[in-house]
Parts: sequence; C-alpha cells; structure tokens
Amino acid sequence: MTQHKIILAGDWTEGLEQVGQVLSGPEFDVQLAQLSELRTLVKKKVSDAILLCVCGETPELQGRLSDLKRVNDALPMLVFSAQPNVAFAVDMIKRGAADFFCQPLNFAKIQETLKREIRLYQLTRKIFMTEKSPLEEYSFERMIGRSRKMQENFQMIGAVSKSNATVLITGESGVGKELVAQAIHHLSERAKHPFVDINCGAIPRDLLENELFGHEKGAFTGAHKRYIGSFETANQGSLFLDEISEMDIALQVKLLRVLQERNFNRIGGNDKINVDVRIIAATNRNLSAAIDKGQFREDLYYRLNVVNIEVPSLRERREDIPLLAKHFLDYFAAKNNRIFLDYTPEAMEAMINYDWPGNVRELENTVERIVVLNDDSQAKLKHLPAHIQKVTCTIGYSDQLEVLQADGKILSLEALEKQAIQAALLKYQGNIPIAAKKLQIGQATLYRKVKKFGLEVL
Repeated sequence: MTQHKIILAGDWTEGLEQVGQVLSGPEFDVQLAQLSELRTLVKKKVSDAILLCVCGETPELQGRLSDLKRVNDALPMLVFSAQPNVAFAVDMIKRGAADFFCQPLNFAKIQETLKREIRLYQLTRKIFMTEKSPLEEYSFERMIGRSRKMQENFQMIGAVSKSNATVLITGESGVGKELVAQAIHHLSERAKHPFVDINCGAIPRDLLENELFGHEKGAFTGAHKRYIGSFETANQGSLFLDEISEMDIALQVKLLRVLQERNFNRIGGNDKINVDVRIIAATNRNLSAAIDKGQFREDLYYRLNVVNIEVPSLRERREDIPLLAKHFLDYFAAKNNRIFLDYTPEAMEAMINYDWPGNVRELENTVERIVVLNDDSQAKLKHLPAHIQKVTCTIGYSDQLEVLQADGKILSLEALEKQAIQAALLKYQGNIPIAAKKLQIGQATLYRKVKKFGLEVL
C-alpha cells in the first residue's frame, strides 16, 4: 500500500493531536510542521496534502492559505477549526481549501475527503507530468507564441530555413524580427558558419558601405590596413540587414549588384571577391510607400522579398501576452534573486488589454522594471506603470449565457457550466489564472473542466 505524505500545521494544539493520532498509520505518513515552513514545503512538493488546524478566524491564516494556493494550486489543503463559523468556512473555501471541518470532527468523512482529494491531485500531477507546460509547448527557437499567426510563422521559418532563399522580415519595432532571422540561420545548413547582423539605421550612411564591403590599405585617409567587411565575414553563413529601409539609395545599387552577381570589390580594391552569403533583411517601414517616394529601389525590393515573413504586433496576438509575461517574470526573478511566481488576475488583465506600442521589447522592459523595483511573490496591478493600469477592457464578447435551446428546452447545468467556461476563456484570451478567478474556481479545477468538456484554450 502506498503511504501518502501529509503535512499537519496550525495553532490549535488539541486539533493537531486529534488529527495526527487518527490519521497516522499505514495509509498516511503525518508530519508536523510550523506554519512558517509551509510555503517552502509546498514549493518543494514534498507532500500529498496540507492539513491546517486553527483555533479560529485569523487574517494571517487567510492570507497564508491564499499564498500557498498560488505556489501550488492543485495541492489539496483541508482546514480544521475549533470554532464553528460559517463565514470563515466560506472564505476558506473561496481561498482554495478543499474542505472545512469544525468541532466535533467527523474523522470518517475527513479520511474519505482526504483520499478523494489526494487521488485527484495525483491524477492532476500525472497529467501535467505527461504534457508539456504551455511555455515549453509554444516555444520555438527562443520565440514564444500560441497565436495562429505566430504558429504559422514558426512553420514558415522551419520551411524557408531549408533553402537559401532571401528573406524579408517585416513588422513593427520590438516584435522580434532579429529572433526570426537568427532562427532561420540556426535551423539552416549554414548554422555552423557565421551569423552577422548589421543595423543599417545605426551606422552613419557614409560608413555603412565600409562596414559591409571593407576596404584595402590606403583606400582613404586613415586606412592604415585592410579591413574585412561583413559580407566576407559572413561567407558561407548569413548576413542580417536590419532596418534595410534606412540604407542610402546609392548603396542600395551596390547591394543589388552583389545579390545578382555574388561578388564585390572592397573599397579601393580591384579584385573581385566571391561570396556565398544568405541575405536576410528586415524593416519596420512600408517599403511600397518608400518606393513611391523614391526612397527605396523597386528592383532591390523584389530581390529581397523572395519570402516575406510578417511578424505581428503584440496587440494582434494578445493571447501570447500571458506566456511572454510569465517567461520574462521567471527570467528576471531568477536573474535578480526575487521570488515572483505569477501575476494577479487584475495585473494580467491590464497587460492583456494594453496595446503595447513597443511590442515584446516594451513588455520585457516592463516586467524587468516590476521585478527590479519590487520584492513580492506576485506581480500586482499597482506594480505596473500608471498608463497600463488605466487601460480598460477592449475585448468584445457576450456576457450573456443562452439558457434555452433551439427547441425551447432549458439547458442542463453541465451545459451552462461549459458555456460559462467558454465565455471566460474567450474574454480572457485563454488565460487560465484570470478565467479561474472570474469563475470563482481554482486553476486546477478549471484545467480539469477544460479537459472534461474538450475545450480549446486559445
């Protein structure tokens, strides 16, 4: 027989003794612990259940239970009280207690409840152990996205990386165009050769030609030795030209010639240098409009735009915000020795509804700011910049549940429950913590019901 590990803690001495004596045996290994130790023990996942024996209602216990559920929402926690108090019992259940018992203790029911909750917990753990976490499941080459557009981009990156086709990556500033370029290179046969990136907008125009093609000794005043440019450095590898739209029109002519002939001259040199380089370009501007204004060559555009990968803005893929926010929170918490575990539903709701003009880069900077300036277990609404806190919900959906079927019959409670969960998942873009909070159920319970009804989490 498997012996389940139970942690028993609290300030009700008589209750601790009763529960410990009755439950200790071949089925349960009961271990006493201090209330102050519980968070660490729950985080280490060393038990199958937590039993709290308390003298009565205390704000400290209420806060502690909420905190423990944030650390491990699925772990069953039962509360035993020396004082019958309906309001207190209801509050404990709302905060995540699996059940509440008061004097006189019904040990037959306690054991039945404990066995049931442990079985459910073990099943939940088994599900999560055999399935990938959302972050792992929706990660691709250092990018994260569960949205349809990002999943399509991941497939396109995988396909184009197997070729030598020139790629043009488009999208607003901060969406992650460089990560796309790096992924294409890393997945290609050129991965063992250099990946060289040049920001055409960060280098003065009169120096960019030298940076790309290099120069011979004595080519100009100050050229005391030969300089190898990016094209030669990237030979057999990939050259990423970021902000290609900022390149001077005269230099665009030379770039076009290199793309056509696959060779060039260093500045001040006469010898043709052959190169085998894959060009990946990126821009946050509308190149068609730039062509109309005479700022970008149309023939170069068609040379670059063999395959176009458009990276969506963050406001176009709001369902990815919870995943990205959690990834950054975990990263910066570890980097700064903080204990942030997650976001409050209110904070996440504000982040989902904010438009993020700076896209992923702005989100990353915002999360780093939260972690650096605060020391807490949760990122709260008050931790967010004021302009994000003020954002109101803009996601359209229907709050009304349809109670009647087409034939006029009343829907079953199960059907209504399914409909309510669907509405919550739709409104909150598949964010389980927020949906669970609004439905007034635990996250583990919501996960079980999602699986039960065969629902799709966006």
